[in-house]
Amino acid sequence: MSRAHPMNPDERRRALIDATRPLLLEHGLTITTRQIAECADVAEGTIFRAFGTKQNLIEAVVEDCFAPGPVIAAIDDIPAEFGLEDSVTWMVQILQGRIQQVRSLMAAISPGRPHGTRPKPPHRDFHKAIDEALSRILGRFDDELTVGTPTACWAISAMAFAAVMPLADHPDAADPRQLARLILHGIAVDPTTAQPSEDTPC
Repeated sequence: MSRAHPMNPDERRRALIDATRPLLLEHGLTITTRQIAECADVAEGTIFRAFGTKQNLIEAVVEDCFAPGPVIAAIDDIPAEFGLEDSVTWMVQILQGRIQQVRSLMAAISPGRPHGTRPKPPHRDFHKAIDEALSRILGRFDDELTVGTPTACWAISAMAFAAVMPLADHPDAADPRQLARLILHGIAVDPTTAQPSEDTPC
């Protein structure tokens, strides 16, 4: 029987981060290095060699959750044959998924922690890189937009964020396509295509 290929340091850190995230979501900060080691199928000492402390590992999980790379890759993978509405629908769905992941992780590691002792999200400008990815896709539809790309990116990001906030109570929050249509067409009927009702005065 062949032995598994030994992991290099980066692969080992990646495996530990991937193993730790679901444990944090389930147990919060009460997780132990033994639980992490068992989930990652490594010796407990591997955690300390890779990260030094459990706290360093938790902070690495938080930083990884905020990293824009997977979001950018998902946006760049939006098929070129998609039209504007389908593309914006996918953008909203991708951004909502990321926001929900971040909120779930932060909620899991925050309760009951005194102020100043919570792991802090990394202070980096992640939005710029994500907006650049959105702009690459929206650039396919310059002739279909009534606003500039920066405004379009803002509208998509703002709507995706607002719809997953617990106080928003948005009736269409679970339907990215409805949100995409709201972003693209607003709430008013296009007067050039609307059919007059029977009550419309002559």
